[in-house]
Amino acid sequence: MTNLNGVYQFNINAPNFLTTRPVRVAYPRVPFRGNDSFTNPFEDRLNKAYLENTARENPNIKNILSEYNIPIKVNTEELNKLQNGHLRDTRVLSAKIYSALPVEMKNEVNISELQEAAMYHDIGKVLLPNDILNKNGSLSPKEREIVELHSQLGYELLKDSGLSENTLNLIKYHHQTPDKNGYPVAESDFHYDISEQILRVADEYSALTEDRSYKTAMSKDKALEIIKQDVVDGTISPEIYNSLKMAISY
Repeated sequence: MTNLNGVYQFNINAPNFLTTRPVRVAYPRVPFRGNDSFTNPFEDRLNKAYLENTARENPNIKNILSEYNIPIKVNTEELNKLQNGHLRDTRVLSAKIYSALPVEMKNEVNISELQEAAMYHDIGKVLLPNDILNKNGSLSPKEREIVELHSQLGYELLKDSGLSENTLNLIKYHHQTPDKNGYPVAESDFHYDISEQILRVADEYSALTEDRSYKTAMSKDKALEIIKQDVVDGTISPEIYNSLKMAISY
């Protein structure tokens, strides 16, 4: 793995992601700005003004938030925290898990779409109140409902931004389960495929192993123990779990 100003690279044909001849899989070609610096291919959609304007112009977002008396306002603290932590970590881990998969499973994944979905999956949280997102204690049932809005809100924020239908559905359904007991309600566009499982695992592992206002970071082993239960429950495949273990062992 190499890092060129934040652009991680992996050899998708190697047995694992460690290689001396990396190739870029996460991003499309990125133009130069100035002499040496790369642009961030995600930065336009993560811009505060863009997100706030999009939210104000979207009647579905207005309806969702008004039901809970939440004003349309971008939570700048949450946006910065997501960009510099969880979204980035989930994107990198998704690429590592993909790289460690058997070839036949890789062939069923569009890595560019997966990386986009990983980088945007929690963006809907920037429209939610900070005192709920970072509450130091258990959430009430009403507060839990509000937090769960983030998947649908993220989809609504980005549905007209040029992302593919598959990427948007990964964002919308990253908390859905194969038995459709997650959120938001699974409609005809829901498909619990390998990409969905990779994003779910990367998201869960990142969340478990980082400090948050309501918990301390778990150890790698404890997080793996919790995620292993997903294999037992049939939520993720053993191959994806094993790829996760490979991905975090370096």
